[in-house]
Amino acid sequence: MHTDPILVTSAVAVVAGIISQAIARRLRLPAILPLLLSGMLLGPSVLGVIDPASLGEGLRVLIGFAVAIILFEGGLSLKADSFRNAGATIRNLVTFGALLTWGVSALIARWLFPELGWGLSLLFGSLIIVTGPTVIQPLLASVRPRQRVSDVLRGEAILVDPVGALYAVLVLEYLVEAESIGKGAVFGEFGLRLALGGGLGLLAAGFLYLLMKRRSVLARDLHNLAVVAIAIGAYALSELLISESGVLTVTIAGFILGWLHPPGIEKVEEFKSQLTTMMVSIIFVLLSANVALAGLVGLGWNGLWLVLAVIFIVRPLVIFVSTLGGDLTLAERLFLAWIAPRGIIAAAVSSLFALILSQGGEPLGELVLYLVFAVVVGTVLVQAPTARWVAARLGVLEGDRNGFLFVGGNTIARALARALDRAGYAVQIVDRSQWQVDRARAEGLHARCADALDPLEIENFDLFGIGHLCAATPSDGVNRLAVQLYAREFGRENVRAIKLESSPPDDLSAGDPMYAFGSRLVWEDFLERLNAGQEIRSAEVDEDLAVDEIGRLLPGAVALLAIDEHERVRFLEDDDPLTVGEKLFYLTPGSDVESTGDSP
Repeated sequence: MHTDPILVTSAVAVVAGIISQAIARRLRLPAILPLLLSGMLLGPSVLGVIDPASLGEGLRVLIGFAVAIILFEGGLSLKADSFRNAGATIRNLVTFGALLTWGVSALIARWLFPELGWGLSLLFGSLIIVTGPTVIQPLLASVRPRQRVSDVLRGEAILVDPVGALYAVLVLEYLVEAESIGKGAVFGEFGLRLALGGGLGLLAAGFLYLLMKRRSVLARDLHNLAVVAIAIGAYALSELLISESGVLTVTIAGFILGWLHPPGIEKVEEFKSQLTTMMVSIIFVLLSANVALAGLVGLGWNGLWLVLAVIFIVRPLVIFVSTLGGDLTLAERLFLAWIAPRGIIAAAVSSLFALILSQGGEPLGELVLYLVFAVVVGTVLVQAPTARWVAARLGVLEGDRNGFLFVGGNTIARALARALDRAGYAVQIVDRSQWQVDRARAEGLHARCADALDPLEIENFDLFGIGHLCAATPSDGVNRLAVQLYAREFGRENVRAIKLESSPPDDLSAGDPMYAFGSRLVWEDFLERLNAGQEIRSAEVDEDLAVDEIGRLLPGAVALLAIDEHERVRFLEDDDPLTVGEKLFYLTPGSDVESTGDSP
C-alpha cells in the first residue's frame, strides 16, 4: 500500500493534537503535557508515524502562521483594564525584566554548558524570555488569583512574546550575518523591524476596525474569516518586507483592535480562540515529534540545574526587580515569582531557529533546542500543578465571589444587573444578540456577545469576582442547560433560573434547577411589571420577618434577593425568612419609596 508521508504526518498531527486537548481537559492537565508526550511518542525516535521533515519548508510556514494567529488572538484578549490595574508592573516586566531574564539566563547557560559559547547562550536566554498566553490563560482560569495578579501574568504573557522573539531574532542575525553585513547593519535592521511592526500593526488594526464597523461590506458569516485572513496577510506582508517582523505586527494589530472594540469583536475572539487551540495542538505535536526523549535525558544533571535555576533564581530576581516601588504585596510578588511556565511560542521559535542554525552549519543548534524544551517541560511540570496550592498558602486567591453572571441581556436581566451594579456587585451579562449586548453596554453594564452554553466560550469569560448565575432567557430549555452547566463552576446553591409560566415545577431529585423567586414571580409577570414602570430597589432589613410579609410593609412589592453581612447571597423562595441586617432587593411599584437605605 502506498503511503504519503506528508498526508500521514498532517492527518495524525491533527487527530493526535485534538485527542491530547481532550485528555488534558478531562484530567485538568496543562494541554502542553499530553501534546508533548504524543508528539514524542509518534515521532521518528519512537513509533515513526509522524515525520515533520517530510513537510519541508511547509513546516516553517505553518509555524509562522500558527505563531501569528496565537499572538493576534493574545493581543485581542489583552484588555485596557489590565493596564489600569497593573500597567507599571507589566511595563517593567516586558522591558528591563525581559532584558534581565535574557542576560541572567545566558550567564547560567554559559556556565553550565560552556560549549555553547556566548552567542548561543544569549540565543537561549532570549528564547526563554517568553511565557505565553496559551499556558497562562488556562492556569489563571484554574487557580483564580487576585485580579491584579492575574492582570500582571496575562499582560506579561501576551506582550513579552514579541519582545522575546525580537531579541532572539537580533541574536540569531548577529550570529549568522554579523560577519557578512556588519554589526551596525544588524542593529539597524532591528530598529527597522520595530518601526515596521508598529506601523503595519496600526494600519492593519485600523483597516479591520473600519471593516467590522461597516457590516454591510461583508456577509456576517465572513467576518471571522476576513479578520483571520487580514491578520495572516499583515503578518506575511511584514515578513516579506523585513523577515521576523511579523510577530510584532500581529500582536499590535490584535491589541489595538481589541482596544477599539468594534461591533462583533466577541465573535471574532471566540473564533480565534478555537483556531488558536487547533493551531497549538497541531504545531506542538509536530514540534515535539522532533524531540527525542534520549536528547532531553542526554542533557544530564546540568540540564536539570539549568531548569531549576530558571525557576528559582532567574524568575524571582526578575519579579523583585520589576516590582520595586510598586504597590504589590510581598505575597503577590512571591506568587508572581513562582509562575512563569513557557509554552508554544518558546518551542516554536526555538525549533525554527534550530533549523536555521543547522542549515547554516551550526552543530550546537540542536542543543539550544533541547535546552529550551527542557525549560518548557520543567516549568510546566513544576509550576502548573502547584500554582493553586502556592496561591492558597500565600493568601492571594481571589476573594469572595459575590458577583452575578446573567445569561440573557433582556429587560429582566438588565434590571437585575443594574440594581446589583449600583449596590457595588460585579455583574456580567452574556447574550448571543449583539443588539441586546449593545443595550446593556449603553446602560453602563459589562456585557459580552457570546454563547453562554458553549464550553469553549466559557473558557474565555472573565469570571473574576463572579460566583452566582441567573439564567433569565425566555427559553426554559436554555435556562435549565445554563443552570446545569454553571453549577459545576459556582456550586448548585448559587445558580438559579427565572421560572416561565410554561416551566415544569422543581424536581430536585431529577436534577432540575431551583427557580429564582419561587412561584411568586414568573418571567412573564416580571417583564410585565418592569414594562409598567416598576423598579428593583434595595433596603436594609431592620426586623425579622418572612418573605411573604413584604407585601404587608411594601404593598405590591416582591422580594427577590437577600445578602447577609458576610456577603452571602440568597435567591428568596416563597417561605424564606429575612433577618435583621440583611440587604433586601425587591421589585416595587411605589414611586414614593426611596431606594437604598429604606427599611422594610
